[in-house]
Amino acid sequence: MEWDDLKYFLAVARNGSLTDAARALKTSAATVARRISALERRLGARLFERKQTGYTLTESGEAIRLKGEDVEEATLSVESEALGRDLRPSGKVRIAASDDIGTHVISPHLADFRRRYPDISLEIVAKMDLANLTRREADVALRGQRPSQGDFVVRSAGSWPFGLYAARSYAKAHGLKPGLSDLSKAEIITWTEEHAHVRGGPWFAQHARGAAVALASDSARVHFAACKAGVGIAILPSELAGRERDLICLLPTERVLSVDLWAVVHRDLIRTARVRAVMDFLVDLAPKRGAKSAFQ
Repeated sequence: MEWDDLKYFLAVARNGSLTDAARALKTSAATVARRISALERRLGARLFERKQTGYTLTESGEAIRLKGEDVEEATLSVESEALGRDLRPSGKVRIAASDDIGTHVISPHLADFRRRYPDISLEIVAKMDLANLTRREADVALRGQRPSQGDFVVRSAGSWPFGLYAARSYAKAHGLKPGLSDLSKAEIITWTEEHAHVRGGPWFAQHARGAAVALASDSARVHFAACKAGVGIAILPSELAGRERDLICLLPTERVLSVDLWAVVHRDLIRTARVRAVMDFLVDLAPKRGAKSAFQ
């Protein structure tokens, strides 16, 4: 069995479907299916149960998964050791960040970074889910949560302030004014259930128990667009919402929340010149508490 075989197998085991595994591996679902079938033939064992709901591991598959993850850890450790000795600021670096931070904090400064480091090629994976840095789903992450475990180097990257906003037309129609304390007359735009623990989800759960949910979405950009369109009230980044004439701030950051940002990299990679350059870039971008934003 080769490492490539295990990569395909582990991707399906973790994602539960050929399509999601293919997306993670940057290939086609047909290729993943072909590699899994070939692996099962070579091993003479059925590794997955194929169901309408997805792929689930058989008893043999679970045994292979445990061994495969040991091999994966050893392989990635070797790769990280080799990368850690690379002293040239060149090559590809993958950054993981949420969609709004990727769009509004990082992207406006990519041209400056490119001028400084023309030999570094960046990839930005913009999603709310946390990338697994140990499995090399990304090299560096800009997170709103400080990791509580893992062998990481973590640096403070400032803060990302939020306020409570509504479209001016919506606020007028519902009698909402700055400084309001009663949200029962409003309809909220919040996160889907699987993301209810992030950003303004807990704040709404505490302060808007009686409010109707107008929209739930796992995208910060959808929250912003829906609020601007007058769908309901939303907790939005103050750096962005404050520039919109169509939006009114109902409650400032001091009454809502400010998310601490953390630049995170696996300790094995921090010695790599290109990773260090990206880490410094991310730390310098984010707005610091009480300071002017780097992207204003």
